[in-house]
Amino acid sequence: MQSKWIWYRGDFEIYHGLKLHRRRTEYGIDIPAFWNEPTVYPTVTFEKTYEAKGEGYIKILSTGKGYVRFDGGKYPVNSDIFFSEGTHSILVTVSDPWGLPCIYAVSDTVATDRSWRVSDNTCEFINAGDNPAYTDPAIPPSEFPFSYKRIFPKNTRQVGDGVLYDFGEETFAELVIENSVDTAGLSVYFGESAEEATDTAESYLFEKLDGKMSYRLNACAFRFVYIPEKLAASLKLSAYYQYLPLEDIGSFECDDKLINDVWKTCAYTFHLCSREFFLDGIKRDRWVWSGDAYQSYMINNYLFHDNDITRRTITLLLGKPPYKQHINTINDYSLYLICGVYDYYFSSGDSDFIKFIMPRVQALYDFTVSRLDERGYIVSKPGDWIFIDWADIDKTGACAGEQMLLYKAMRAMSKLYAACGRDGSGYDNDAASLREKIDRDFWREDRGAYIDSCDSGNEKVGRHINVLALMTGVADEDKKKKIIEKVLKNEEIPHITTPYFGFYELDALCECGELEYAVEQLRSYWGGMLKLGATSIWEQYLPHEKGAEHYAMYGMKYGRSLCHAWGAGPVYLLGKYFLGVKTTSVGAETFEVRPHTGGLDRIMGTVPLNGGYVYVEYENGKLKVYTDKDGGTLILGNKKLALKKDENLIVEPVNP
Repeated sequence: MQSKWIWYRGDFEIYHGLKLHRRRTEYGIDIPAFWNEPTVYPTVTFEKTYEAKGEGYIKILSTGKGYVRFDGGKYPVNSDIFFSEGTHSILVTVSDPWGLPCIYAVSDTVATDRSWRVSDNTCEFINAGDNPAYTDPAIPPSEFPFSYKRIFPKNTRQVGDGVLYDFGEETFAELVIENSVDTAGLSVYFGESAEEATDTAESYLFEKLDGKMSYRLNACAFRFVYIPEKLAASLKLSAYYQYLPLEDIGSFECDDKLINDVWKTCAYTFHLCSREFFLDGIKRDRWVWSGDAYQSYMINNYLFHDNDITRRTITLLLGKPPYKQHINTINDYSLYLICGVYDYYFSSGDSDFIKFIMPRVQALYDFTVSRLDERGYIVSKPGDWIFIDWADIDKTGACAGEQMLLYKAMRAMSKLYAACGRDGSGYDNDAASLREKIDRDFWREDRGAYIDSCDSGNEKVGRHINVLALMTGVADEDKKKKIIEKVLKNEEIPHITTPYFGFYELDALCECGELEYAVEQLRSYWGGMLKLGATSIWEQYLPHEKGAEHYAMYGMKYGRSLCHAWGAGPVYLLGKYFLGVKTTSVGAETFEVRPHTGGLDRIMGTVPLNGGYVYVEYENGKLKVYTDKDGGTLILGNKKLALKKDENLIVEPVNP
């Protein structure tokens, strides 16, 4: 019997989200998130009725002020309560207006866990929230359980009067400075690049020292640290790398070293951005953006398959109804969130979470459709941001991409209803009707493509909207073929410039069997960053840029993030399409393995499944597949072979 700290379910995520979204600084200025955020319930009440088989005791610890009602009597928190055999009822009211109201039971008879019920004092009780990381009564949930590793500079060199310290790769760490001289007034400059760290007039992150003998500074992103004063040579620097100890279950290796390095760099990038929640990047925003997170859910399933971080991220993003603006103020990000909830259910089979979160999903969907125009289309309303990507997209009036995402969200709502044992066929009907309108208003048969906007009159055809047509399922098989030939393989149409939508483009192409093209993109686009010295994947990469031009964005000389989660997509692509592992039913009860080399001579690696994994290896015409799960099928052309749990399946000769 092990107690855990317990709280109002969902408030743990909101509490840590509020802390996270207030940590961003730039040029010494605090920059909190600009969207509306919910708050933690300041006062909550917990209840539990249990049967004691003999005498016992209980002491309730709390993070705020409150009291215990035990069998009708009132007791202060943190006091021993003794009881006899029989049925007992406990009510605990706790108030913490500046933190997270929680309780913890010290008892020989009853433990605090998710079986307790909790209310926001509206008389409606739900099961409490808990987390296996919080079983120690001395460690309250107000502190997130990061791990730490001491790291040291790989090399140093003199720059001007000062010293530039190179830690060898991008990291997120608490810098430690030990000194024997007066450091008052000294400044420390951080940089993802050497140029940023040494450009003291433009450096995005810096700290001013106040003369202490040693420092452990706030955690931030950097590879380089620059101290411009002569006394820098007398200082001793190290750092504590702050991270979430997620296990790499996924792996990939092939005969192409550059592809291997791309996979490893993407995996490391994703580790850095997987923290309390899935973050966009570790230097600039450090915020939770729903569009970025949607890709992170996908990548997570092919690297960690950690359901907890996905649940935390979804819970934070959904917040609490009523909704008065879109998630992150972005229309498409609300739709990605609805789709992401279903995708999480499909990969995990976590029906308990879906039932808990569904009222919030419903409220977000209802808010979204309440703002449709008379045609049933999403259009920009005051306060909205139609994003899609950093690209020249015609978003005038009704933008096709938003309607396509709405179609996908409608389909997701139908499936979520089914997961909750309800009839969602009305959402399917709405989706079918919307698809007909999208084809009528946006498809241009003579161009084999969808146009960006049906309201501007520009008839612009670009990659983004047509990629969305493929990834949302709006385009039928005939339209898919035309889009691939007329748009995605058309060099006259400007290329996508961010790994964000570059990933979606490759996902759509791989789904259609274009793996050789994907290999070349991994080499040229992702590999292009590595050839320039990247140790993590950037927010954007423009091959024509030179030198420090690669670091500029948003009007800032070093505004571009050089460690961005949406760049880690190759982990997903190589696992799903090359190793060929794909979940085919809820919770990975069934799955398929359909390997394809994409022109590579050798591939091998592991893909996590919900509670298990698959190992695939191909070389010299010999294919080996192993899994520790039941329900798998190996597919080679028209041939299907059952995979047996804990048995190697070897097939040769074969040419996948």
